[in-house]
Amino acid sequence: MYEKILVPLDGSALAERALLHAAGIARGTRAEILLLQAIYAPLPVVPEPVLLAEGKMIEEAAKATSEYLERIGSQLREGGHRVRTMVEESPPADAILRVADREMVDLIIMSTHGRSGLSRLMMGSIAESVLRNTHRTVMLVKPDRPAATEHPSEEKHAHVS
Repeated sequence: MYEKILVPLDGSALAERALLHAAGIARGTRAEILLLQAIYAPLPVVPEPVLLAEGKMIEEAAKATSEYLERIGSQLREGGHRVRTMVEESPPADAILRVADREMVDLIIMSTHGRSGLSRLMMGSIAESVLRNTHRTVMLVKPDRPAATEHPSEEKHAHVS
């Protein structure tokens, strides 16, 4: 039923909650798990030296992101899963949709960040954008409690296998 499962991550414990679901489904279907993280820094209108520094920052972010995804991927591989990691340099929703189409994924599993009201209106919702703009099956993993009550020190990173 599922051959490829896309799991977009952003480095947060909340986003990593989707990994448990992906691992469970992949175990039952022998699907490949594709881990994706988008890095995006809109280009400012500034002098060229500033752009060079910005480019260096993006390079460093891409390297750190690759290392993060490989750590997660290694945990999944130890559990017997087939895993590939990808870093895309574009806005997150665009990256998710592009990779889903390019890789012809069967399922996208991603966390919502639990925003509501004005915060959601101002920030937009990546999950909502993906949901509205894809014909692929999307599974949304909701937080246990509203994100506004969660303190960063209370977050625990998911261990998956």
